[in-house]
Amino acid sequence: MNHPLPPKWADRFLKWYCRPDRLEEIQGDAYELFERTAQRQPGLARWQFIWNVIRFFRLKNIRTTSSRQPANSMAMFSNYLLIGLRNAARNGLTSVINVGGLAIGVAGAITIFIFADQWFHVDDFHEHRDRIYEITNVVKREGQPVEMSDTPFPLGPMLQAEASGVEKMTRIEVSSGALRFGENVFQERIWFTDPAFFEIFTFSHVGVPSDALSQPGSIVITRPIAEKYFGAHDPVGKAMSVKFSNSAIREFTVTAVADLPENNTLNFQVILPMETFINLGLQDTYAWDYLTDATFVLLKPGQDIASLIPLLGKYRKLQNDSPADWPIEEFRYYDVPSLAAGSSHIESHMMGSGESQGVITMSVIAFLLLLLACFNYTNISVATVSTRVKEIGIRKVIGGRKSEIVQQFIVENLLMSVFAILAGLFIAYSVFMPGISSMVGYPIPFGFSSGKMMLLFFTALLIFVVVISGVYPAVYVSGFQPAQILKGKEKFGNRSVFSRALLTGQFVLAFMTIVGCFVFIDNSLYMRNRDWGYDHQQNIVVPVNTAAQYLQVRDRMALRKEVDRMAGSVHHIGSSAHRNVLEYADKKFEMLEFAVGQGYLETMNLRLLSGRTFDAAMPSDTVAAVVVNQKFVDAMGWAEPLNQFFQYDGRQRVVVGVVHDFHHDDFYMGIRPALFRLGAEKDFRFLALHVQSDQVKEMESLIRSNWKEIGPDDPYRGILQDDVFANFSRNSRNDMKIIISVAVVTLILACLGLYGLVAYNITRRMREFSVRKVFGANLLHIFRLMNRDYVWILGIAFVLGAPAGFFLMNLLIQAIYPDPQPAGVLPFAAAIGMMMLTVALTVASQMNRITRENPALTLRSE
Repeated sequence: MNHPLPPKWADRFLKWYCRPDRLEEIQGDAYELFERTAQRQPGLARWQFIWNVIRFFRLKNIRTTSSRQPANSMAMFSNYLLIGLRNAARNGLTSVINVGGLAIGVAGAITIFIFADQWFHVDDFHEHRDRIYEITNVVKREGQPVEMSDTPFPLGPMLQAEASGVEKMTRIEVSSGALRFGENVFQERIWFTDPAFFEIFTFSHVGVPSDALSQPGSIVITRPIAEKYFGAHDPVGKAMSVKFSNSAIREFTVTAVADLPENNTLNFQVILPMETFINLGLQDTYAWDYLTDATFVLLKPGQDIASLIPLLGKYRKLQNDSPADWPIEEFRYYDVPSLAAGSSHIESHMMGSGESQGVITMSVIAFLLLLLACFNYTNISVATVSTRVKEIGIRKVIGGRKSEIVQQFIVENLLMSVFAILAGLFIAYSVFMPGISSMVGYPIPFGFSSGKMMLLFFTALLIFVVVISGVYPAVYVSGFQPAQILKGKEKFGNRSVFSRALLTGQFVLAFMTIVGCFVFIDNSLYMRNRDWGYDHQQNIVVPVNTAAQYLQVRDRMALRKEVDRMAGSVHHIGSSAHRNVLEYADKKFEMLEFAVGQGYLETMNLRLLSGRTFDAAMPSDTVAAVVVNQKFVDAMGWAEPLNQFFQYDGRQRVVVGVVHDFHHDDFYMGIRPALFRLGAEKDFRFLALHVQSDQVKEMESLIRSNWKEIGPDDPYRGILQDDVFANFSRNSRNDMKIIISVAVVTLILACLGLYGLVAYNITRRMREFSVRKVFGANLLHIFRLMNRDYVWILGIAFVLGAPAGFFLMNLLIQAIYPDPQPAGVLPFAAAIGMMMLTVALTVASQMNRITRENPALTLRSE
């Protein structure tokens, strides 16, 4: 018959809370009562024991903490730190590898976090940012909703007049013009804004205060523009002339010089009053179908933007009753913090950080690198515990508790983590951040959006690093029995399932990162070398402002034998196009219209697929003929496009030729339907020249030198057609540099982790290798033996990590490019090749130890 026992958990609870000097008495009474009752009713005896344990839970019976405990805890903590410093000094190579690997991961995390923190906290300096709202509108384009920053020109004034909650409003109209001061003349981007612009947005400035734009003849410039035209002189009060796109010349007085903070996204250069734009008559500004580039409103304190919704519905009807190309589906609104967090979905957005996919991707990569560095630390820590076997065994024999050993190893890890964070700060500040700044093309300040954000980040970073890299080794070490340790039967760092899983996870992360990097690099190289749809070499493009300038450049170039072909145009591929809407049958789509001169298609080397180009001998071509691209044919749904008729711009048009699809903007945008028609020479604003291949730079220099005679009031703006995608190419190169840097850092971390593991595995197996050498094993055999485990782990990691890296990076590429290159076998082959080479070289670097080791000495010491 089994002897009944009281509930174990209740007995443990009693021992936990009861004072040591009262425990024997209370526990004895409880057991005595239990024994009496258990002879008759065992079940009742158990409940009675539980009740007695709870009944004795009184203040006088609860154990108290000695007043000396804090001092003891601090002394113990200091002792742990001292032991940690001694162990770090004793195992110098291991400490350098651990701290170095963690520091690289931490440096990447710090760098990307600062970049992302500033990215998502732009425009925080505006005093009224929580009350500033941008109004946007949504239209349907080719069946898909598209949100645009452009809004009807009368919208802002009507909101201010009719909405009681609106305190102020401002619109932004973007244009360009030639600014002149003395002999300095340059083409600049010009913003026209309403007078309240500097009352809504907070910019520090020198000169007349926020009412500067109330004066019709005033002009506000930024500090870089002031230095460009005036040097070190004070520009306030000076006169500047501006030549606008309609050739009108006006004189303005500088009333203020604005300073733009580094985290500002309203990147204006020159601001003129909106009244000037209206007086110039460049657009019918009273029509609801004319859209200005942006409309902002400042709400009164305490007002809710939702109060504007009924009025926005009214204005939507006004706009849709006008002859607008795209009727508005709805108006939307965003405050400044919302725009800062993400405005990439808004077409032609004026404010906010823009595309966030890159920042999010880099943040994910930085997290993976940090995780990889922590896994390295964990693997090496577990493998190197063999050097401290006797210390752990003796501590347990003399009464050291498991919790104390865990605390000791956690404190030691905390110490190493602090060193790693300090080293990571230095690497981020001196290496990573300058590198990122040079790649993106502008300086990124080394700072956080706020002190609170910095404190939260470093606290979270320290906790993350300590937990991920230190908890498992501490628990792993503390779980062994002292008898087994002292008998030499416990094998730390041996082939445990968890160690293998951890090493496999480490390589999975490495493969994910490296395969993803190679997929991106492969696609970037494809985009950089991609066909534009036409031959862009040997072409010089000269923008002109008047018909007289066009004729002068054309006549001078006609005398040059270096010029093979030339043609004028109103619009030019890669520089300007008229975006218009075409309705045909039940179809409605947006297209690009190019008004060009005779010979333009031949000069620009557009490839004819069928039909013909414009013929000077056929007068009907001037009024009816069009040449379209293949995308236009597909949008119209024609099987045979030649001689197809359709109505456009109030005229009946006929398709006489089809050209190959071509890229107009860059590879971030898909190919669009395009139409070419003949334009009037008096309207030409571009002259395109095709010159001999060895004379391109000489001819461009010649045109530049003659420009002062041709257009003395206008800056020279000629370009080489090869440079049309210069911004795209520069961004692509920068992206590749960043991705290559990530791949290099990943390989460095993998090498560091492997180096530490291989070094300790060789130390652990030196006796085995010595025996093998005695029996005739050569170095190649031992090398294969060392690599065997890693080959299996690499294979499993590749199968798991490579597809994941490909899938995640492919999602990013699909979001960036409309028609990217399908990934081939090259990224996978390159990744597995690099990782295999890394493992082989890392193992080989340690084989010299085995070569130099004398087997007799090793076995004698064993």
